[in-house]
Amino acid sequence: MNILVSCDTNYLNPLKTMLYSLFLTNDNYINIYILHSSISDENIKELENYIKDKSNVKARLINLKVVDEFKKAHTTFYYTSEMYFRLIAYKYLPEDLDRILYLDPDTLILNSLMDLYESDFEENYYMAAIHTIPTVQSANKARLILTSEKSDIVNYYNSGILMINLKKAREKSYDDKIINYIEHSPKAGLMMPDQDLLNVVFRNKIKEISELKFNYDARRYSTYKVKYGYELEDVMLDTAILHFCGKRKPWKGNYVGKFNSLYQFMWKQAVVKDNK
Repeated sequence: MNILVSCDTNYLNPLKTMLYSLFLTNDNYINIYILHSSISDENIKELENYIKDKSNVKARLINLKVVDEFKKAHTTFYYTSEMYFRLIAYKYLPEDLDRILYLDPDTLILNSLMDLYESDFEENYYMAAIHTIPTVQSANKARLILTSEKSDIVNYYNSGILMINLKKAREKSYDDKIINYIEHSPKAGLMMPDQDLLNVVFRNKIKEISELKFNYDARRYSTYKVKYGYELEDVMLDTAILHFCGKRKPWKGNYVGKFNSLYQFMWKQAVVKDNK
């Protein structure tokens, strides 16, 4: 299995926590490609050793330090240029790879990822989940339809978990579409930059995957319980990826949520014990 991650130094501990949970629940050989522009060689070496240790040598890190092609693209304090890297990852990955799974560092892996990883793309560029909160969907669709003048935007997908079809990404027009949108979109069309880009440029080329199984929004426990009857037991048994979306994160002091205790346990195992 091939996993793609992208972050800066500030997110290395959350990344370690996600990887720790991945190794607990996926007992197969994993190549982890880290795409970045600024992490030091020392930190990369430390992460490489961490991965070997926590995976019992069943995973390896492949370091892909790149020139930041998106320095002039719209970013914020919260959304850095690293978020764009997943969309151009094919440039830096081995040509014999035909697929890769991108995972945000602010996730926990609770069950096997193989069902997702082996899914058929059906000629799509990506597989992703939508977060079905009506206000989120309607507001973002309306905003992008207005700013892009594309009336056929049907869904708004979350870009934190992406199955990427590398064969499609290597097609000639792929890069041009991304650069054109970044250069010509108004700021309102890049409020959540890479995610907005994904939903406009590739709006008809994304295969929907299960939100509850592969991109469970940790903020929405009560909503999922009421709407789908999806209980805590269901999360632990059936959800593969728990996603701590939003600006409030469980490794920060202001976090309150149903899955805070679970995250703190994983954090202590992955980060605190490792630093002792």
